Amino acid sequence: MDNLRYGYTTGSCAAGATLAATQGLLTGIIPDRVELLTPSGISLSLEILEKSLARDSAYCAVRKDAGSDPDVTHGCLVFARIAPHYPSCHSERSEESPQPSKEKILIDGGEGVGRVTKPGLRVPPGQAAINPVPRDMIRSAASPLLKKWSGLEVTVSVPGGEELAKKTFNPRLGILGGISIIGTTGIVRPMSQEALKDSITACLDVAGALGHETTVLVPGNLGERACQRNFKLPQEQVVEMGNFLGFTLVEAAKRGFRRIILAGHPGKLAKLLRGDLDTHSLKSAPAMDIINNILKEEGLEEEALRTLDNSLTVEGILQGLKSRGKLKLMDCVADRIESEAVRVIHELPPPQRKTEMGVILFDMELGIAGLSKGAKKWQEGLGTR
Repeated sequence: MDNLRYGYTTGSCAAGATLAATQGLLTGIIPDRVELLTPSGISLSLEILEKSLARDSAYCAVRKDAGSDPDVTHGCLVFARIAPHYPSCHSERSEESPQPSKEKILIDGGEGVGRVTKPGLRVPPGQAAINPVPRDMIRSAASPLLKKWSGLEVTVSVPGGEELAKKTFNPRLGILGGISIIGTTGIVRPMSQEALKDSITACLDVAGALGHETTVLVPGNLGERACQRNFKLPQEQVVEMGNFLGFTLVEAAKRGFRRIILAGHPGKLAKLLRGDLDTHSLKSAPAMDIINNILKEEGLEEEALRTLDNSLTVEGILQGLKSRGKLKLMDCVADRIESEAVRVIHELPPPQRKTEMGVILFDMELGIAGLSKGAKKWQEGLGTR
C-alpha cells in the first residue's frame, strides 16, 4: 500500500470549483489554485481549470483525481457555476429544508449530474444526485457571496457524466442522466472497497423503500441476467453484491427483508460453505472440492465422481451432472448453502432471525441448476416465465 496514492472525491471537486468561482466573484480574478479543507481534516490544493468570469456569474472546474483507486470518474471535469438567485416562496426548485441558510443557496445539477427518481437514498426523489456532505461543502464554499447577493444558485455539471454513469450503480438506484456527486470524507482512499459497499447498501435501501419484502442478491452480471431470464423481477429487487457475499447478506438481514434469495453460479456461492465471506479469487479457493464432497455424501456413483473430480471448473461439474441426468443433486448443494446463510444471519440480533432464506444456482447458460427448499417455496408464490 505504500506506493498507492490517495485521491479526492467528486464532492471535493465540486466544492473546490465553487470556492474558486466564489473568490473570482469577490476579487475579480478566479485563482489558479484553491486550498480546500475536507471533512476528513485533510487540506487539498486543487488546480482550477476552464475559468470563466462575468459580472454576475462565474464558472470553472476541477479535474477528478481518484489516486490509485480504480474509479470510472477519474480524470473527468467537475464544473461549478455560481449566479445570483432570489428565492421565492413558490419556487418549484427550492429545497425542502426550511433552514434559511439552505434556502439562500440553491444547489442543483446540470449536464452529466444524475437526478434521483426513487426513494431510499440520502437525497429525495426529484433532486440532483448531490449527496448531503458535498452539499454542505458547496454551501460553505459559496457562503461568503451572501454578503454580495441575498441568494445564490450553484449548478454542478460533469460533461460526459451520463456515459460514465452507465458504468456505475446509478441506473440500478434510479439515478438517471449522470453520475452522483459523492463523498463523506472528501478523500478517496487507494484501493478502497468502501465505495462499492456503499453502493450495495444504497441498492438495498432503495429495494426496501420501494416496498420489496424479498431481495435477490447476485454476485454479478451472470446472476442478474439469469434472474431476468427465469423470473419476473423488478430491476431494483436484484442487488449485485460482487465478492462481498457475507457483508451483503448481513446488511440485507439488518434491513429487515422478509426473505433473502442468494442467486448465482455455484462457483461463487458454494464458497460460503468453506466459511468464505469474501469470494474474491485471491482470497477464496475454487469450490470444486466442496461440491464434489457433497455429491459423494448424496450418493453419486463412484464412476461419475472420478470423472467429476477431474473437472477443472465448477461449470464442468454442472455439465457432467447434466449429461448424466443427475443435475437434481445440485438442489442438495443449494440446501447446504441456504443452511449456512441462515447460520450467518442467526448470529445477528433476534429481529433478523425471522428472515427466510433461499438459494438459486445457475449455470453459465443462465439455466437453473439447483434450487434450495426456501427458493422452491418462494418460486411457488412467484411464478416463473
